[in-house]
Amino acid sequence: MKLFYKYIFKELITPFFFGVTAFLTIFIGTDLLFELTDFYSKWGVDTIRLVQLFFLRLPAIIVLTFPMAVLLATIMAYGRMSNDSEITAFRAGGISVYRLVIPAIILGLVMSIFTIGLNEFIVPQTNYMYNKIEWEFKHGRQLPNTQYNLYLTPINSESNRPDYILYTHKFDGETGLMTDVYLQDYDQQGKPNILIQAASAKWLENGWQFYNGEIYHLKVGETVPALRFEEYKAAQIFEKPAEIARLNKTIDDMNFAELQEYITLLEKQGRDTLEERVKLHQRISIPFASFIFALLAAPLGIKPGRSSGSAVSMGLSIIVIFIYYILMTIGDAMGGQGTVPAWLGAWLQNIVFIVIGSILLYRVAK
Repeated sequence: MKLFYKYIFKELITPFFFGVTAFLTIFIGTDLLFELTDFYSKWGVDTIRLVQLFFLRLPAIIVLTFPMAVLLATIMAYGRMSNDSEITAFRAGGISVYRLVIPAIILGLVMSIFTIGLNEFIVPQTNYMYNKIEWEFKHGRQLPNTQYNLYLTPINSESNRPDYILYTHKFDGETGLMTDVYLQDYDQQGKPNILIQAASAKWLENGWQFYNGEIYHLKVGETVPALRFEEYKAAQIFEKPAEIARLNKTIDDMNFAELQEYITLLEKQGRDTLEERVKLHQRISIPFASFIFALLAAPLGIKPGRSSGSAVSMGLSIIVIFIYYILMTIGDAMGGQGTVPAWLGAWLQNIVFIVIGSILLYRVAK
């Protein structure tokens, strides 16, 4: 690695950790502490449980601070080097601005990848545990994995009619047991041909087994008597218990793969998934903000005459972050309403900032 790369990396590291600490403190002081205080005063949550909730919430907050910290660190580091004429000395030595910003770009890219990893493997688990504990002390019992009055109505993509209609009064996601079950199956022309009514149904390895019920074979112009059964193996293939249970899980508790499967399941039911698809693309676009901010902040810091003080850099960072999240909110709304494609709604703010950052970098490098 070139010596000047190592030097710039060292200049970036200290303000980066300062930024993580500063923004983390802001988030904790303005949000988390108030929430935990509310739990203590209204629900009487003990100190040990509050500490546990505090640390469970930290991963979701920390990943939000990384892009902000990269932005602040880059402005501060390059601003100081510019004010001390070190940027001028580098350029006089034949090092272009494009090469000077490479350390910041690498830092942003590394933090983007690291954030994606945390959002995939750590944050969903800690969010789920946090919500589970919150449910337990608010309701006095464990978080149920049970759904009531559940309907499943997957739509055939060719006929645009239901494949089947499944209703169950109660579904236990842990045992895969359904009670008070009604299943109406349709043929290829979209006409009902089988109706099953059962006291219960359970998933057994490769299919659903119905218990203690009646089955009707429906034919046009004919009255077919009910056939009673104690056990009946359904020939129809519909969702597995794990897929059905996912309907009872919040998006924040899902990783990328689970969210994809959740969207697929919703689409099978003929439901609109525009908002969910925007959230799916945001799992990549929001962590990618670290890279975007590095690209934007480097020319802002290098620009001559800009103060490199912590207060000025923090203020400039907050302005940039504010504009970024305004654009993100607009893109989220437009993508969720179908005004623009879901991917564009999720990436709108990044595209705008990439264009602005590239223009600024080009002007500074001239």
